[in-house]
This record gives sequence, structure tokens and C-alpha cells, in this order.
Amino acid sequence: MRKRLRLLLVPALFAGLLPLGYAESSTVACPSVKPAPLKFSKPTFIDKQRAGGEPVSVVAQDGSIIVSAHAGTTHIYKDPQAASGGSDFLRSYYNQTLNWRSDDGGKTWDYIGLAGAPEGPHSATSSGFSDPDLTMDAGGNLYNVEINLANVAVYGSPDDGQSWPTANPIAASGDRPWVTGAEDGEVFLYVNLPKQLWRSTDRGLTFKLVSTNFPADSKLIVDPLNPKAGLLGPLDAGGVAISPDDGKTWESYPAALGDSTQFFGAVAADRAGWIYAANAGGYSGSKDTDPDGEVTFNYFNRQTKKWASAPIEIPTPKGDALWPWIVAGDDGRVAVTWYQTIAGKENMFNVYVAYTTNGHGSRVTCTDGSKRFVAPQFQTANASGRPIHLGKICLSGTACNASTSFEAGDRRLGDFFTVNFDHQGRIFVVSGDTTLKNPLGGPKPVANPIFIKQSAGDRLLEKPDKIRETRCLFPLPSC
Repeated sequence: MRKRLRLLLVPALFAGLLPLGYAESSTVACPSVKPAPLKFSKPTFIDKQRAGGEPVSVVAQDGSIIVSAHAGTTHIYKDPQAASGGSDFLRSYYNQTLNWRSDDGGKTWDYIGLAGAPEGPHSATSSGFSDPDLTMDAGGNLYNVEINLANVAVYGSPDDGQSWPTANPIAASGDRPWVTGAEDGEVFLYVNLPKQLWRSTDRGLTFKLVSTNFPADSKLIVDPLNPKAGLLGPLDAGGVAISPDDGKTWESYPAALGDSTQFFGAVAADRAGWIYAANAGGYSGSKDTDPDGEVTFNYFNRQTKKWASAPIEIPTPKGDALWPWIVAGDDGRVAVTWYQTIAGKENMFNVYVAYTTNGHGSRVTCTDGSKRFVAPQFQTANASGRPIHLGKICLSGTACNASTSFEAGDRRLGDFFTVNFDHQGRIFVVSGDTTLKNPLGGPKPVANPIFIKQSAGDRLLEKPDKIRETRCLFPLPSC
């Protein structure tokens, strides 16, 4: 599987969005809109014996959290010292991606095999060891996807992720698929290479081709202002593509953003319809020792159909950044995650998260009666609190395996990781982690999946989402 590295550099020094929330006179005070300081609990391992690169997540309607990860086939670390940890790959390999479920907010996790078994493959007819992507439709049905470097298989769960009984083993062909649940029983399948958009209205059992010519370049999301037919997707150069008609036609809106090191773009939309994008860049590969990273953010106004004229710089430590992902909740509440190094410690990668509660800016009334515009204000936290990877990260996709240096070719983390929030609005991150040792004390050949959850700060939801009872384990007629 070949993946692409995108480095985007856009000048960021514009004057149009300088925050105006600072009074010129000491007798005038303006209310702060900066969110509360952000903190996270210590990372916990979802599984210490199974692979966990490129993890994705979804929160089911019963409040349970489902995580899926790459089986590790093309992520194996070739250093001979890693060989004694091979059981992490061999034990969990069924030519299928790996799935876990937590019904207690991420405190404990169950591996989900066939019919909910704690071992084995997840589906009888699906196959594909890599590239998972989770989604949920309006009816609460869950979907995932996997590939064998040729076939794209889509499989589903009608019981909140307790089992995955239905699957289409060849929904399409290609590399790096993404799935997007829409109306009840409706799921879109986007394949990155060659570019294809497919649609199913029977819970993923059959798919019809929608288009092979559209500007969106990564995971699509449902448009909250047009949930029955609207889709949003990131542009390769930064920005958003919007479709009002189930992906048949699109309009593109490029955004001003800073440098970014990423394989796949991401956009988010809050429940009021505002759209957000973020970039994180600076890290250029195994030989990079220059701490010149930055993380930038922008927002899109649906009424004016314009992004802010200048990107907002998110506060970060001096170092390098890569692989951003973004999620939004209620109006103006947005979280961004990325990997971050610290100057002088270029071989230590931490998980960072920043969040805002006024993602599209806000107007405040000061004590002198004047109204001021305040640009998005962020709090930033080292969410992992420790490195989740020591060494280099290879940015050459499957070509990493051909590197003459084991460390320079290290691809155990895959090519991205993700951020989400639970039904109460608490931010969480799922990531790969390469810090566990094999039985002989050396590195492991694959990453293991970790879970990091917000412990302090404002939430992305002002009120918790309603949850329902967990559905019966398929195909039981009653619980």
C-alpha cells in the first residue's frame, strides 16, 4: 500500500484576525473566553498483546466506545532485536483488522472476535489486514472497512459493536478507504486510490458507484446543516469540499493554513454547522533535527462561505509536529491532536491536544460597553504526559520497509492517529504506542493501542448526549 506525504506551506502572517479582546485602557476589562486548562489521565493500553497502528474510534448510541486498528502486516519493525515480540503480530493475525469495545468509558476493553468471542476474526466473510475506519449511521448501525491491498471489504455491527456479523468482502478495490454513516442503513465508502465514492442504502451489503471525480481527499463527514444529503470532506491542499446531493456534485473552499506533515487531511463540523481545519507540521523525517514546527487552525463561515483570512496559531512548545486530526462538538467547541517533539529531544514523540470553546471567534462586551471580537482561544496539553514513541518515524509509507536503517524505516505507528469525544463530551485520543518491550527487553515489532482520556477542562458538549440501552447481541431476539 502506497501512501502520500503532503507538506503544505502557506504564509500565516496576516492581520485580519488579530484578537481584539485586549483593552487599551487599564480601566476597561473584557471577559475572557479562553477555555479552562486541559488535563488528561495517564495513557492506558487497550491491548498489550495485539497490534495497534492507525487506530480509529466511534462512540455507539449506548455510550460504548469501539476502537479498531491495523493488524500490523505492513507496520512490522524489521530490527532483528524485535523478533522475540512476534507474538503480538502472530497471535492477532486473521487477515482482518482488530476491534475492541469498552462499556465503561475506556477503563477496560474487550477484544471482539467472531460472534463476540474474545479471540479470532471479527467476521466470517470479510478479509483485509489494514486501513480500518469506523463510523455510525443515524440508526445506530456501526461500520468498519479493511483492505488486502486490492479488495476493500466493509463490515457492520447492528449491536453496538458487540459483534460484526455482516460483511461485503469486495465492496470495491483500491487503497486507503474511509466510511461515513449517514441515514439509517446508509453508508458511503470513499477509496483514496484510485479515487472512488460508493454509496450503500442496505447497511453495507451492496454498493453503487457515485463518482470518480470529486475534490474531497480523505474521510468524509455528514453535513450537520444538511444531514439527509450533505457531505463534507477535506481538500488535499487544506480546506473543505461540500456536497449538497450525496456526493454527486461538490464545491471547494481552500483554507489558509500553515505547514503540515500529514498523509490524510481532516475537517470537522460542529453541531451548529461551522467547519474547522487544522495543520501540524515541521517534522520532515528521520534526519530532521530542526525544531521548526507549528500547528495552525482555521474556521469556515457557512453564511459567507469563507474561511478566516489568516490561520490561527495554536500554542505549542518549540519542536516539531505532525499528523493532525480534528473533531468538533457543540457550537464552537473543537479539539485538535498531533504528535509533538520538544527541542533537543527530537526522538521523543508525545501526543498533544489543544481545544477551544470559541472555535469561530466570539464577541464580548467590555466594562465600557464596547463590543470586541476575540479570535479562537486555545488551551494546549501534553495529553500523553510521556513519549509514546522513542526514535524516528518513517514518512515513506510502505517504502519504509526498504530503508537500510531499521530506525529510519520505523513505521510501527502507521500514518495517522485520531481524536474523538464520548457521549459526555470528554475528549479522548487513540494512538499506537511503541514503548513496551519484548520478552528479551528489546523493541516490539508492532505498536500497541493506547487510550488517553480528558480528566479536566471544558467538554465538547454543553449537555451529555442521550444514550439508550445496549442492543441485544446479534442474533438474539431478546437480551
